[in-house]
Amino acid sequence: MDDSGKAPWRASITLGSNPRVAGLQGRMISRLLLTRLLILGTVPLFLFTHHLHPEGHLVDTALGSGGLILLLVAAGGRIWASLYIAGRKDQELVTHGPYSLVRNPLYLFSFLGFLGVGLAFESMALAALMGIIFAVGHWPEVRREEERLAVLFGEPYEAYRRRVPAFLPRLRLPTTPLSLPVNIRTFSRSLREAALIPLVFVAAEILEWAKLVELLPVVALLP
Repeated sequence: MDDSGKAPWRASITLGSNPRVAGLQGRMISRLLLTRLLILGTVPLFLFTHHLHPEGHLVDTALGSGGLILLLVAAGGRIWASLYIAGRKDQELVTHGPYSLVRNPLYLFSFLGFLGVGLAFESMALAALMGIIFAVGHWPEVRREEERLAVLFGEPYEAYRRRVPAFLPRLRLPTTPLSLPVNIRTFSRSLREAALIPLVFVAAEILEWAKLVELLPVVALLP
């Protein structure tokens, strides 16, 4: 539904019926594959490096705690956004909930999760690297997603884009519809995926323990 409480705008075309939309979707899939390959390339850094500051130092605690907080925010935020978008993507122009504050809440919370991964390993360098990977892999995807939505929904989306920022949320309360039908199957899948995000912190703690007891070699120290 839109902010006036009227019935939501629905797409007047399908993905398969518009070559431009199909092309944009294909490039988005390729970009997602690139992101996964870049993340795969960072695995040795997480396995065989350690943070430079002493164990138990204030910086160590602050970074680890910050990482856990960001991972929890990312998981909760993605669940919140999925509640509104699950089963409606490309069918309705969703403008309530987190989508009334920012146009791309799923990407925003994913970005926080990427940063949280690096901080969970108590390293600013790894957090910065994950932020760069997100920017390289996802920012072009965000732009293409918006192009695709503009084709799907036309002027209603352009009006929405003019009043709601792309990535930095507006400081205001979100709008909430009177009722919100939920696609349980799609939302359940999103819920399961989001629930895995905080487990990164558990993995980071296990890997840190393995390095401290020398089960894993440390080949470099990172700030």
